[in-house]
Amino acid sequence: MYAYLDHASRPHSGEGPGPAPGAPNQPGLLGSVMFQQLAGSAAVHLTLWDTAASAAAFLAERAELAALPGEVYEVTEAREGPAAAQAPACARLMYFDGPRAPEQVAAEDLAGRERIWPAMRSISGLVGAYVLRGPDLAGVVITLATSVEALDAIARAVMSTELLPGEDLALLPGPDRIEIHYVTGYHLPAAVAASPEGH
Repeated sequence: MYAYLDHASRPHSGEGPGPAPGAPNQPGLLGSVMFQQLAGSAAVHLTLWDTAASAAAFLAERAELAALPGEVYEVTEAREGPAAAQAPACARLMYFDGPRAPEQVAAEDLAGRERIWPAMRSISGLVGAYVLRGPDLAGVVITLATSVEALDAIARAVMSTELLPGEDLALLPGPDRIEIHYVTGYHLPAAVAASPEGH
């Protein structure tokens, strides 16, 4: 599975987590989510695609329309939480700027699988989480939740974990920036959230 992520400095239209506009007739489109920053003017639009070619075709179409630039990422993790059947109300987006070293990405992947996800996966209010990986090993981690309080509970659970044997703190500097958003549009079938990692 692949993702196209674009940014704007204006609010998306719509109120509440209703259907997200996107490209409903575009071949390969699996779903979309729209975000509006909680304490800022940033707006983000995420679309999910079955193949890299489908995502690239949408990117080319957006470029022809003179839309704001975006990036295509591979979805390396797609996880469901206890509230997966509910539409999310908010999200945390964590950005890891590239280029990055492969060993740093490997350390983050290990921490995510073995320490971070086990700490957060049972928290009520967690809808799901996605890990996006760019060609220069840049990354975006998106956590969807039913409330800001749920996002806070997830953050506390993760911060309370201790490094596992073999983890190197020097390879885990954390995200370059973090944004909290309202979810203003949502169309994401459960089958997408539950799809195997890397597909």
